[in-house]
Amino acid sequence: MAEACNSMSHLKQIHARSLLTGLHNHSIILAKMLRFAAVSPSGDLAYAQRLFDELPHPNTFFYNTLIRGYAKSSIPSCSLHLVNQMRQNGVDPDEFTFNFLIKARSRVRVNINRNLPLVVECNEIHGAVLKLGFSSHLFVRNALIHLYAVRGNPVVAWRVFDETMPERDVVSWTTMVSAYSQAKYSREALELYMNMLDDGVRPDEVTLVSVISACTNLGDFQMGFSVHSYIDENGFGWMVSLCNALIDMYAKCGCMDRAWQVFNSMSRKSLVTWNSMISACANNRNPEDAFGLFSRMFNYGIAPDGVTFLAILTAYAHVGLVDEGYRLFESMQRDHGIEARIEHYCCMVNILGQAGWLEEAFELITNMPIPSNDVVWGVLLAACRKYGDVYMGERVVKKLLDLNPDGGYSTVLDDIYAAAGQTETITERFYLDSKQEAKVFEALEIGEDVVSGTEPGFPNVIIIEGDAKVIDTTTYNSLKAAESYVLQDFFTEIMARSLGILESSIIPLIIP
Repeated sequence: MAEACNSMSHLKQIHARSLLTGLHNHSIILAKMLRFAAVSPSGDLAYAQRLFDELPHPNTFFYNTLIRGYAKSSIPSCSLHLVNQMRQNGVDPDEFTFNFLIKARSRVRVNINRNLPLVVECNEIHGAVLKLGFSSHLFVRNALIHLYAVRGNPVVAWRVFDETMPERDVVSWTTMVSAYSQAKYSREALELYMNMLDDGVRPDEVTLVSVISACTNLGDFQMGFSVHSYIDENGFGWMVSLCNALIDMYAKCGCMDRAWQVFNSMSRKSLVTWNSMISACANNRNPEDAFGLFSRMFNYGIAPDGVTFLAILTAYAHVGLVDEGYRLFESMQRDHGIEARIEHYCCMVNILGQAGWLEEAFELITNMPIPSNDVVWGVLLAACRKYGDVYMGERVVKKLLDLNPDGGYSTVLDDIYAAAGQTETITERFYLDSKQEAKVFEALEIGEDVVSGTEPGFPNVIIIEGDAKVIDTTTYNSLKAAESYVLQDFFTEIMARSLGILESSIIPLIIP
């Protein structure tokens, strides 16, 4: 009867009958009930915990079942508590315990310190795996690679992959390729992918999504096209996730024709597909196509989400349609029940700012129901510079310095002063700033030239055409310079983050 269980209501009936017949202590029946409640998609972890608590002496299997359930849930830290309890009660873990523990730890986003005997940090878990002899199991090593990857340590992930894994399966390769791709080690990701093919390992959907993402990060159209050919030749072309990634890759490489070909060839399109194509059109200065796709979505019965509206607002920003942008912004919240995030406000501020509605943009930011940040104020500061509005620029810089006193935003204000002919204001402020402790840079590398500078007054903002690198013992390893102080691909960055393609934080609008 327990074998045929397919719902929690059915499980509760089985549980009640087992209590009436005295079979509630039968290990096989308990194991099946606990497994369904803890692991099944239609299970109930709270009920699983109750079943577990009724066990007088749970063994490793019962612990593993509940640990696995919590590891997949929205509260993975409970898995760590259970392993602590397991060790305190003298129950020995096995390789499956550590597999589930590692997966749970990879999903816990904060450091945990409970002064309990169980290890919870990556290196301590790894050490316990080695000490107890579980590193010989391939699935445990794969889990360790994934753990180091999601904790932002691809170098150690590579060490596990390269030095301790004579045997590798597609999961091993895919996890390592994904680790490199997510950490923006894009060249390494592509090289590893080629090694994977050379070893005769067939990539899967997850591998190929990571490889396409690496091509996107590099803007490597040729490699991306090669991966696309492999996808078509090996029967992966029907997979929606791969097509979505290809659309984004082609759009980022500026090849909209191929992005459209992929989009139009898809027999099934998800919301992410529509969002990817609308975003591609918006960011490639094709607002009319973006508007057309937005209308078509409704005809196909696809409801837009916050990312969709972000893309359309970006398109409105490119063509300066202030009234239309306002109407869409209000409709998003009123008609679709989607609360505006900071990215939506950035787009609205840009729409208003580019049209010269600086006061309205200022009021929009100050009246936001969510906290402002330096990004949204930075968008308005860029508009102040465009229109040479000294008064508004001063107000905005004050807000920015309140948020980040070390942001270097006053340098942009100097540019506004210079455009307005107020050079005496710049001279006065520079004199005051030079009396303060200056940032010390070991070197500034521009192209092939390296300029050393340690004296006070060495500029804390360098704007050039192209790439610059600041070598600084305390602040940055590198930064990307932006024309006219504004990151040109600012809205592209926002869209990429919203689509989950780019997971890093937005590059600061003003380079400190």
